[in-house]
Amino acid sequence: MTATPPDHPRSKGGSARGRQVSARRVRDLISASIRDGYIAPDAPLAEEDLMELFDTSRGSVRAALTQLSETGFVERRRRVGTRVTHLGVVIPLTDILTDSEHVYLETLEQRVVPNFPLVRERLRIQDPTVRLIETRFVCDDETLGLRTAYFSTRYDSHPDFLSGPASMASVLHDFFGATPGEVLVSIGSDAADVHTARVLGISENAPLISREMTYYDVDGEPIQTVFDRFRGDRVRLETVASAM
Repeated sequence: MTATPPDHPRSKGGSARGRQVSARRVRDLISASIRDGYIAPDAPLAEEDLMELFDTSRGSVRAALTQLSETGFVERRRRVGTRVTHLGVVIPLTDILTDSEHVYLETLEQRVVPNFPLVRERLRIQDPTVRLIETRFVCDDETLGLRTAYFSTRYDSHPDFLSGPASMASVLHDFFGATPGEVLVSIGSDAADVHTARVLGISENAPLISREMTYYDVDGEPIQTVFDRFRGDRVRLETVASAM
């Protein structure tokens, strides 16, 4: 086989005609185009149309649609075609201004537990115990995520304050009596354990988006630290940041 010259387009992931040949890239373009309205979400996804739209091969389109079907984004049916089945839910990265019309929090469990070094450091408290409240994120009767929150026992409001529209601005104000300040965020990935899988209605070891956050008030005092797990096939985390 003749080696591809270093300056040939294929050596940079393209083709001799500059076409999209990566199924991963085509998959990204299809899903983003649907979410942003460039492709109608209720329109059939014809291979020929996608090939023309993204100037790509039939093989790349088919591979991309197969990948999207494996995540539940589209459904492929023989002699029927391919259609979008689930657009997913966008959740702001820090939850401060979540779409309260669609995403809700429901309290599952609350208790007082022994304090431990991680929470002592994050919340700057030496109390022997802390409050733990576990809630789930719900949209259209589907559970999208699970949150475990730790905070000082001096906040003794009823956990019903944490149920309802998922806006941390209102939670910090109504439950903690605080004005929102900075949020320290860490994003990663995880696999569902037995408990999380049962709550989210997914299989054990299914891929999850993990998020850890510590919320501060406007004076820089830590309020609570949380551990979130979201369904990787249903949730996207978004934010707007300045490059300045």
